[in-house]
Amino acid sequence: MSRWTALGVMMTFFAMLPLDIDAPAFNLCLMALVRWAVLAGIPDTIFTREQTA
Repeated sequence: MSRWTALGVMMTFFAMLPLDIDAPAFNLCLMALVRWAVLAGIPDTIFTREQTA
């Protein structure tokens, strides 16, 4: 995962933190959906190429 993707996910998490205090179940579902979308959008070949390099 690139540095910018990881930074974007982390910043999204911190931006959603107040919502986590008010509605934790909704926030967990939303973050799981975002995580699934990020992992589904990145092909596995990127990870294997980074691991072999």
